[in-house]
Amino acid sequence: MNETRTLARFVAETTFTDLPRRLVENLKITVLDTFGAALVGTRQPWAQRIVAMVKALGGAPEASVIHADWRTDVSRAALANGVLIGAFECEALTGSHASGTVLPAALAVCERERLDGVTFLTALALGFEVSARIARTAVGLETVRGFHNPGTQGPFGAAAAVGKLYGFDAARLTDALGIAGSSSAGLLEFAWSGGDTKRLHLGRAGQLGLESALLARQGVRGPATVLEGRYGYFNAFSTPPRLEKLVDGLGREWAIEPPSLKSYATHVTQQAVVQAIQDLKREHPLDPAAITRVAIRGAPRIMEERHAAREPSDVLGGQYSLPFTAAVALTRDMSNPLVYDEHAVADPLVRDLARRIDLAPLEEAAPETPGFWPAEILIECAGRRHTLRTRPHKGSPTNPFTWEEAGEKFRRYTASVLDPREATTVVDAVGGLEQATDLCDLVRTLARL
Repeated sequence: MNETRTLARFVAETTFTDLPRRLVENLKITVLDTFGAALVGTRQPWAQRIVAMVKALGGAPEASVIHADWRTDVSRAALANGVLIGAFECEALTGSHASGTVLPAALAVCERERLDGVTFLTALALGFEVSARIARTAVGLETVRGFHNPGTQGPFGAAAAVGKLYGFDAARLTDALGIAGSSSAGLLEFAWSGGDTKRLHLGRAGQLGLESALLARQGVRGPATVLEGRYGYFNAFSTPPRLEKLVDGLGREWAIEPPSLKSYATHVTQQAVVQAIQDLKREHPLDPAAITRVAIRGAPRIMEERHAAREPSDVLGGQYSLPFTAAVALTRDMSNPLVYDEHAVADPLVRDLARRIDLAPLEEAAPETPGFWPAEILIECAGRRHTLRTRPHKGSPTNPFTWEEAGEKFRRYTASVLDPREATTVVDAVGGLEQATDLCDLVRTLARL
């Protein structure tokens, strides 16, 4: 017992100098990648509708919304920016989607309180780590219970980060985590029947985690055993958890290292399949209309029922589906995230391909590689047969982005939103975060772009 207090003490006592140098560099890559995801998110109609609701609610002008010319209070800014980050399946995964839950909450507070880059990076590291450890401890939360992981555990990481920004001691951080536990929410039903709720989960988690810390700052108390207690988070949301994973190696081993990022605007389990198809098309251009057979054998994780929809009704349904995403990759250049749009979902050729793709699990068990689930792909086209074996995609823990590669991806992803000068301004600002004395400069640059 006392796991909640142990996490709170870790957050309270850890300083920037305790962070490994490589972790700090990876955090900056994650921040840049996250801003790219948010800017892509500004192009999406579902995100625009949610942000319009936030604007209509008003709020004290304390914090900026990315790519907007208005400001709102820190709570609503965290909601709006979290929605933008998670709007198009291209946000960084490090810390189990903490880029869309922890980062927007920390960013809003740093702007309001005019905090520096070192303080921001420290809070991110700790909020991400809390999120990652809670995520890895739960068992069957999504696959059995039907909850959406970042929606349920995201408030804890956001509360930890905001508590760190305000200098909470361990007792007050315990209260913040305790309050955050009553804000856990998010159902996975969108994977079957569509809808925009997944787009809301990250922003709402960041917003409620931030508010949990603000409540604790006012002296509101939370249960000190919110994670491990009889009626706490893990007993409510998980099948019997691996509780030892929650604090094992805490402070010595970082669960967020190495990082996990995406190369394509689709679910993480499909990244390697898309990359293999992209690589094949560069070497052997295919006529999609001449494809007669596609078969994918993959690790059990990518063969889950929730990722097997053949007839999605919207873009999210497609991005969540292995056969549909494979069909889109066979007909379009996925290096441009915006090709995965309503036209792709409605394309008769894509839909026909998706219906005909054979799916089967790999029979032989392979050693587990973090962030990578192997697959074999057979494509028969115009009388030729191509057999592909996937490898860890660029951005995965064993094939990470360099700073230069992250910058190239940022410029490519945001080309429809930023001109080259604006993109360089953001890249340079994130690269120099440790020297930033006031996060307002960076945040307001993003807002007025």
